[in-house]
Amino acid sequence: LNYAGDLNRITDSEVFDPKRVKFVWHDLRAPISETTDKLIGKLDYCVHFAAESHVDKSLEDSIPFVMSNVVGTANLLEYFKHYQPECKVLIFSTDEVFGSAPEGVFFKESDSFKPSNPYAASKAGEEMIAYSFAHAFKLPISIVRSMNIIGERQHPEKFLPKTIKAISNNQKVILHGRSKNDMASRCWIHARNVADALLFLLDRAERGEFYHIIGEERTVLEVGDWICEVLKKRKLKDDEIEFVEDPVERPGYDKRYALSGEKLAKMGWHPPVDLEKSLKKTVKWTLEHPQWNL
Repeated sequence: LNYAGDLNRITDSEVFDPKRVKFVWHDLRAPISETTDKLIGKLDYCVHFAAESHVDKSLEDSIPFVMSNVVGTANLLEYFKHYQPECKVLIFSTDEVFGSAPEGVFFKESDSFKPSNPYAASKAGEEMIAYSFAHAFKLPISIVRSMNIIGERQHPEKFLPKTIKAISNNQKVILHGRSKNDMASRCWIHARNVADALLFLLDRAERGEFYHIIGEERTVLEVGDWICEVLKKRKLKDDEIEFVEDPVERPGYDKRYALSGEKLAKMGWHPPVDLEKSLKKTVKWTLEHPQWNL
């Protein structure tokens, strides 16, 4: 529950039935106490999403990222070691641990880390802490990496809601790139597809293994154009775009991230909804619920 956290996300009747949700507060920068363990109760599964995730903020101050992502994960895993050793745990990480992906390269689960900013480095640290607990203590822990996740209720600092707001207010859209022919590229996936993959993995993931949940690769311009088409029935005009170059003006950022989804595909999982349909649904929902962003 930092600046980006909002309990309204779990009290919204469109998403959760309050009778099915139990909220237990704990700051993972501190060890989980026996009292908190009693409040939690017996667990069969845990999906560890808690993280600081904003690259700009990690460049300003790395310490909150180390505390949340590395120390926080270590405290969580110490808890499982002592209190719930049979709980199956999925640690949620990011494509950014590998750094920038050259054109045509899609990083596999076993490729080497080259994090380009403190956020990415803290997530690499989180992964290695988790891997060590899986092996040293034989805990059923697996690591999952994904990419740029989109969806309803996303914090306004992220690219999709920020771009929706800019276009709606007739402001310039900030795009990472030098020109329309030289743009940053990301793999995008809707939160529902991620959730579907996690449910798929809960009973299939093996201890100490890594898995990639991949979306579809598109440039930031392509995503901006899709948003504009929903809002204004056309693509972005040249005078509506402001380019931000890399690396001079955005140190610590990478032009392209990309993961291979071959492993999960061979296991039988495929995204249930395609990116364009997911994105346009999110844009329309945001317009209908302006309290979340506009």
